Amino acid sequence: MSSSIALPLQKSDPLVFTEGKVFIPVERFREHPDGFADINSAFIRFTSGTTGDAKGVVLSHETIYERIHAANKALQIGPDDRIVWMLSMAYHFAVSIVAYLSFGATIILCKNYFGSTVIKAASDHKATILYAAPTHYELMTHARGTESLPDLRFAIATTTTLRSEVADTFYNCFGKPLNETYGIIEIGLPFINVGNPLEKKGSVGRLLPDYEMRTKKFAGANDLQEIFIRGVGLLDAYYEPWTVREQILEKNGGWFSSGDLGYVDDEGYLYIRGRSKEMISVGGMKFFPQEAEAVLELHPAVREACVFGCGDTRRGEVPHAHLVIKENASRPSQEELNVFCSRHLAVYKIPEQYIFVDTLARTASGKLIRNPLKLS
Repeated sequence: MSSSIALPLQKSDPLVFTEGKVFIPVERFREHPDGFADINSAFIRFTSGTTGDAKGVVLSHETIYERIHAANKALQIGPDDRIVWMLSMAYHFAVSIVAYLSFGATIILCKNYFGSTVIKAASDHKATILYAAPTHYELMTHARGTESLPDLRFAIATTTTLRSEVADTFYNCFGKPLNETYGIIEIGLPFINVGNPLEKKGSVGRLLPDYEMRTKKFAGANDLQEIFIRGVGLLDAYYEPWTVREQILEKNGGWFSSGDLGYVDDEGYLYIRGRSKEMISVGGMKFFPQEAEAVLELHPAVREACVFGCGDTRRGEVPHAHLVIKENASRPSQEELNVFCSRHLAVYKIPEQYIFVDTLARTASGKLIRNPLKLS
């Protein structure tokens, strides 16, 4: 890894072309913060998730080793596995591809993300694991042909919430359940639903052996609990502002605060229902945007929805929505959408404004961006 990080270029900076190569000149380099050299750093991932500021998650070689071995206690990846990989290399290489290679698996890379391409690659190479985002699985269901996937052990769904209709359609097409996971860049994969993905659809599974979890009541979230985790493979530091693991964890008595809210059933299966930062408060009445999104996506013309809170001088926040319309469908009017939502939602949960977009804004890892400042 380089000992310096290049700062972003100004638009006026020239590109130099020579012998078929592109050189991007930089004016200066930024020195690493004090303490960085004390960590055997392998990877820094700058990600702001859906609402926060980019901190830079620093992972050491030792940390990555710990977390991939913790996850493999559930996945049991070995030399006989052939894994179709669909996610961003830049964001997931160090914590997924490295795991596959460490355990001797074969990695199958598709030339594009078309559903037919993924199905053919998985069928031709007798894939045992699919590792993809819910959108990829949805595309596969649209392109279903005569291929079957008899060798498939797991179809891992990660990066964002899996809609139940996508899981149902995939199972009906291929006879394989989708395995939901709970992945956090600061932690790894503490939950993977490999034990009971059909009967426990919507759950990210049980806690893996190398982790512990505790929950705490979250004000204004009914019966939902805030999730705290500790165990192996936790991040080594935040890059900016520089904060080492011990300082991060001491705020909560040695536990990492995930910021996620959910509940655990009687058999120990975790269900994630939203993030505390995403909760919308309309005059003190709080709800998760996913609830309104699920209703909007029931409308026959709506393919995808993203609901987020916008500032309001009287009520604090009001919900707005970005909508992607299905191909060949007509745009519904504001009044039609309001009437439709009113059948399923309380008045304060109905978006005040609907904005039609071609695609929903997402982070590089596939999560919906709900920050209105980043959507404008």
